[in-house]
Amino acid sequence: MIMKTKILIVENERIVAEDIKRTLQNLGYTVCPIVTSGDEAVKKAEQESPDLILMDIVLQDEMSGIEAAEQIRTRFNIPIIYLTAYADAKTLERAKITE
Repeated sequence: MIMKTKILIVENERIVAEDIKRTLQNLGYTVCPIVTSGDEAVKKAEQESPDLILMDIVLQDEMSGIEAAEQIRTRFNIPIIYLTAYADAKTLERAKITE
Protein backbone atom coordinates (compact mmCIF):
# COMPACT_ATOMS: atom_id res chain seq x y z
CA MET A 1 0.00 0.00 0.00
CA ILE A 2 1.36 3.42 -0.98
CA MET A 3 1.29 6.05 1.76
CA LYS A 4 -0.11 9.44 0.80
CA THR A 5 1.95 12.53 1.49
CA LYS A 6 0.65 14.22 4.64
CA ILE A 7 0.59 18.04 4.68
CA LEU A 8 0.02 20.42 7.60
CA ILE A 9 -1.47 23.83 6.78
CA VAL A 10 -0.66 26.69 9.18
CA GLU A 11 -2.79 29.67 8.14
CA ASN A 12 -4.81 32.17 10.19
CA GLU A 13 -7.17 33.14 7.34
CA ARG A 14 -9.82 30.39 7.45
CA ILE A 15 -11.10 30.88 3.88
CA VAL A 16 -7.57 30.71 2.47
CA ALA A 17 -6.75 27.65 4.58
CA GLU A 18 -9.90 25.79 3.51
CA ASP A 19 -9.22 26.57 -0.15
CA ILE A 20 -5.68 25.22 0.13
CA LYS A 21 -6.96 22.15 1.97
CA ARG A 22 -9.59 21.41 -0.67
CA THR A 23 -7.07 21.82 -3.49
CA LEU A 24 -4.56 19.50 -1.83
CA GLN A 25 -7.20 16.87 -1.10
CA ASN A 26 -8.38 17.02 -4.72
CA LEU A 27 -4.77 16.36 -5.75
CA GLY A 28 -4.72 13.25 -3.54
CA TYR A 29 -2.79 14.52 -0.51
CA THR A 30 -3.71 13.81 3.09
CA VAL A 31 -4.24 17.07 4.99
CA CYS A 32 -3.83 17.34 8.76
CA PRO A 33 -6.28 19.48 10.74
CA ILE A 34 -5.61 23.17 9.95
CA VAL A 35 -3.93 25.22 12.69
CA THR A 36 -3.86 29.00 13.03
CA SER A 37 -1.05 29.78 15.48
CA GLY A 38 2.65 29.13 15.92
CA ASP A 39 2.15 27.21 19.16
CA GLU A 40 -0.46 24.98 17.53
CA ALA A 41 1.85 24.42 14.56
CA VAL A 42 4.67 23.11 16.76
CA LYS A 43 2.29 20.84 18.71
CA LYS A 44 0.55 19.53 15.58
CA ALA A 45 3.90 18.89 13.86
CA GLU A 46 4.88 16.70 16.79
CA GLN A 47 1.51 14.88 16.91
CA GLU A 48 0.97 14.36 13.17
CA SER A 49 4.55 14.07 11.82
CA PRO A 50 3.58 15.58 8.45
CA ASP A 51 5.77 15.16 5.38
CA LEU A 52 5.49 18.88 4.57
CA ILE A 53 4.21 22.06 6.22
CA LEU A 54 2.69 25.04 4.40
CA MET A 55 3.31 27.94 6.80
CA ASP A 56 1.90 31.45 6.81
CA ILE A 57 4.37 33.98 8.20
CA VAL A 58 1.86 36.17 10.09
CA LEU A 59 -0.23 34.13 12.55
CA GLN A 60 -2.76 34.72 15.33
CA ASP A 61 -0.52 34.51 18.38
CA GLU A 62 2.75 36.08 19.47
CA MET A 63 4.81 33.40 17.72
CA SER A 64 5.26 34.16 14.02
CA GLY A 65 5.32 31.51 11.35
CA ILE A 66 9.06 32.07 11.03
CA GLU A 67 9.60 31.41 14.74
CA ALA A 68 7.40 28.31 14.59
CA ALA A 69 9.30 27.11 11.52
CA GLU A 70 12.62 27.48 13.34
CA GLN A 71 11.38 25.32 16.22
CA ILE A 72 9.87 22.72 13.90
CA ARG A 73 12.98 22.46 11.71
CA THR A 74 15.23 22.15 14.77
CA ARG A 75 13.09 19.58 16.59
CA PHE A 76 11.53 17.56 13.76
CA ASN A 77 13.40 18.42 10.53
CA ILE A 78 10.15 18.71 8.55
CA PRO A 79 10.37 20.68 5.28
CA ILE A 80 8.43 23.95 5.31
CA ILE A 81 7.16 26.14 2.50
CA TYR A 82 6.14 29.69 3.42
CA LEU A 83 2.86 31.09 2.10
CA THR A 84 2.45 34.79 2.73
CA ALA A 85 1.08 38.04 1.41
CA TYR A 86 4.07 39.87 2.93
CA ALA A 87 7.00 40.28 0.57
CA ASP A 88 8.93 43.14 2.13
CA ALA A 89 12.71 42.76 2.30
CA LYS A 90 12.86 42.43 6.10
CA THR A 91 10.31 39.59 6.17
CA LEU A 92 12.01 37.77 3.30
CA GLU A 93 15.41 38.01 5.01
CA ARG A 94 13.96 36.61 8.25
CA ALA A 95 12.39 33.73 6.33
CA LYS A 96 15.64 32.92 4.49
CA ILE A 97 17.41 32.33 7.80
CA THR A 98 15.25 29.25 8.44
CA GLU A 99 16.45 27.41 5.31
